[in-house]
Amino acid sequence: MYFKRLLNWYILLAVVLVVIIVVFFKTFENKEKNLVLKNTTLKLDNIYQKYLQNMKEYNEILFFNHIISNSKLNNLLVKDNKSLEDINFIKNSLSDLSRFFKTYNIDEISIYSKNFKPIYSSKYKIEKIDLTDSYKKIFKDIVKNKKDISSIVVSNASVSLKIFKPLLDENHSLRGIFETSIDLPKFSHKIFINEDINVKYIFKKSILEKYLDAKFLENYLPYSYDKNYLYKKSFFGSRNTNNLDKSEIEANLNKEIRFNLISIKNNQTYLNSFIPISKYFSDEKIGYIVFTTKFFNYSEILYKYNLLMLFTIFSLLFIFIVFDQYNRRKKLFYKLQLKLNSITKSIDKYVIFVETDLEGIITYCSQAFCDISGYKKNEIIGRPMSIVRNPDISKKFFESMWEKISQGKTWEGEIKNLDKNGNSYWEKGVISPIYSFNKKIIGYRAIKVNITDEKQLQKVNSLLKKELFFKLNEIKTIDQLKVDESKIKLMSQILDTFSSEWKKPISNISSNLLEFENRVDTARYTKNDLKEFILNQKEEIKYLSINLNEFRKLFIDSDKNDKYNIYEVIKSAIDSFSDENIVFEFKGDDSIENYGVFYDLKKVVSGIIINSIDAFKSKKIEDKKITIQLIEGEDTATLKISDNAGGIPKEILPKIFDYNFSTKYHTKVEGLPLYLAKLIIEKSDGKMWVENIENGCCFFIELKIRDKRSEKREFI
Repeated sequence: MYFKRLLNWYILLAVVLVVIIVVFFKTFENKEKNLVLKNTTLKLDNIYQKYLQNMKEYNEILFFNHIISNSKLNNLLVKDNKSLEDINFIKNSLSDLSRFFKTYNIDEISIYSKNFKPIYSSKYKIEKIDLTDSYKKIFKDIVKNKKDISSIVVSNASVSLKIFKPLLDENHSLRGIFETSIDLPKFSHKIFINEDINVKYIFKKSILEKYLDAKFLENYLPYSYDKNYLYKKSFFGSRNTNNLDKSEIEANLNKEIRFNLISIKNNQTYLNSFIPISKYFSDEKIGYIVFTTKFFNYSEILYKYNLLMLFTIFSLLFIFIVFDQYNRRKKLFYKLQLKLNSITKSIDKYVIFVETDLEGIITYCSQAFCDISGYKKNEIIGRPMSIVRNPDISKKFFESMWEKISQGKTWEGEIKNLDKNGNSYWEKGVISPIYSFNKKIIGYRAIKVNITDEKQLQKVNSLLKKELFFKLNEIKTIDQLKVDESKIKLMSQILDTFSSEWKKPISNISSNLLEFENRVDTARYTKNDLKEFILNQKEEIKYLSINLNEFRKLFIDSDKNDKYNIYEVIKSAIDSFSDENIVFEFKGDDSIENYGVFYDLKKVVSGIIINSIDAFKSKKIEDKKITIQLIEGEDTATLKISDNAGGIPKEILPKIFDYNFSTKYHTKVEGLPLYLAKLIIEKSDGKMWVENIENGCCFFIELKIRDKRSEKREFI
């Protein structure tokens, strides 16, 4: 949600800058990587060439020290017609020499005549040596140029570096050819040991199949990254140091060009350099030399540039976020300032707000305070708070209040004051200290609400209780009979019930006052909130007045309704709801009569209908229907009142007739509570219960049909 808010022009600018930073650092990173790669590749080439050169130098030294310097051996080698004795001397001399050469990784020594016929071989029998076309081409080149020739040769015997040197007589005429063969696997192992560089030779499968016998081809294994290339089965050639991309290697091997690959294994970066090797006297590529070495510089470059890039990006983002926050807080400050000004005006108009100094002199007051006290601001500011003190309140009350707030505590309660015209009014609120920056008390602040109406309601409630008391005494005098204990208990419950009904609006008023007080403390209210607060108080007072009038009707002493028609009661109740858009259906005998109070039964039926209407509204039922059925028994008449409002939840069905139980604490439903309705029916020796039916609920009222006109009138 936060990042969604950041989508504005400077964040888009930040994104563009991040892209530029990434491109910038990646450009320099690639340049440095290419330079390091070039230098590392050159270093590998130099190391390889250095070892090749060393091998050639060893060969040169051994050739001059042990062949050329041995005049007898040299003369015999260049002699055209050699006797058997000459040949045996050559063999014996070179056999001793070949063992010495092996210490320098020289695997084979061979001598050929100027006519390319083998004279001596330290590894093979002369009669079995059959020179290939490649050898003949090499020899012809030596005859022509009389220079040394080096070449990598793949044969049945091995993969080796061949060095061919011409044997010249004193007139520089070619008399023979001296060949040394260096074992490449051992040569590669030497580089690996000394330089920590893995050297591997891989050859085209087609070349090996062309020049090697089938049984010697078995000594070669497929290269793991391309089945068209093989390497010789040996300890030195089988090392696998990296996991490379197979498809990338195959693509580059097919191009037969030099290439480099970077790979990572076990958090180590490696450079894999592939150098093509060719057949002698041909551009045909026979395979590759593969160098693999740890590439420390490459990892350092990546780490360095990634670190720099991330640091730059995060720094940039941090700057933009700080700038964005500053902008947003600045705008929020202006909005809050405007809202605060609006709230201040509302507080000034609707909230009783007063500030004083330590001596109780008024330093600030709201317009609401002026309205309730009758003073203007210029009349009240600068005067003591005692100007509105009511003489009915004792001095000890004020002494206790000032002692508490002077100790840094908050006082909360109700207080009675006098306005400018001498009229009393009541306020409820809190008084708390005002602190300076160094936490010293510099004054006091009072936030209050007008509770004069609530006090008046309490007074009315007290008067009504007295009136009820006198009415009950009057009933007792008229009846002249002692009311039995159960009736007194019933009356006590009814009185408690209506007392609860009176307390409910008063409790709602107190709750509204407390909620408004909390809003004042936290400055969370608007002008509409104040209007709604006033409207709620008026509604509660209206509800109380209606409740009182309904209650008074229960005490009307009239005999004219002692005998009544039950259908007329139902019809009268239904007519009261003619504008509710409900379909009423009556079933049964409309001539059944009963004895009792017409209004009692009407009030009960109306209460049940009101409950159904409330259920229709809360559940948004469109096709509203109420069915009333009257069934006559021997000495009873049963009313069944059912609706299609969905029924009563099972968990509250057993509690529906409980004392003071209701599900409508937050709605103003003008109807007789069910627990009171049940008491009225049971007072007449009747019964009342409820059951859930399909798509709704059904109330049952069973009435005893008997002539009660000879009985004395009973009041609830």
